[in-house]
Amino acid sequence: DSYLARQRIVVMPDIATEPDDQMSLVRLLVYANQFDIEGLIATTSTWMRNKVRPDVILSVLEAYEQVQPKLPEHQQGFPTAAALRAVVASGQQGFGMEAVGADKMTAGAELILKAADNPDPRPLWVLAWGGANTLAQALLHLRETRPDDVATVVAKLRVYAISDQDDAGPWIRR
Repeated sequence: DSYLARQRIVVMPDIATEPDDQMSLVRLLVYANQFDIEGLIATTSTWMRNKVRPDVILSVLEAYEQVQPKLPEHQQGFPTAAALRAVVASGQQGFGMEAVGADKMTAGAELILKAADNPDPRPLWVLAWGGANTLAQALLHLRETRPDDVATVVAKLRVYAISDQDDAGPWIRR
């Protein structure tokens, strides 16, 4: 990809399993003016298999809302907390590919497809800080409902996964 000043990103943290994803989200928000954040999707992982915690993402955004008005004094382009809250969603409620299927769409999977369908020519980076089954669900749904669009959507995606925290990563690569 050629250099782009602002990358489009969807972040999928398994937030609340341990403090690392909360810390990573805070760090991301410190640099939020350098990205177009199109999704913050709470996911499961090896360490939290049966629930997702969008409430923890929202609590981090509450803290961000307290400091965001001061950030433009240093640099422009920071999104409002309200804009970020609008892209918070829940992913698959279960672990790995067992939580993926024809009747298992989630708001998180829908958000990924909405972002991928955006006519913006920039790639869409999907950052799997936790499990990747919500991305797998989006791709499965796409393949089942719009097979002619699969190649176009997949060509837009750039996926960065930390440690394949469920079995969806290998499925996606295949």
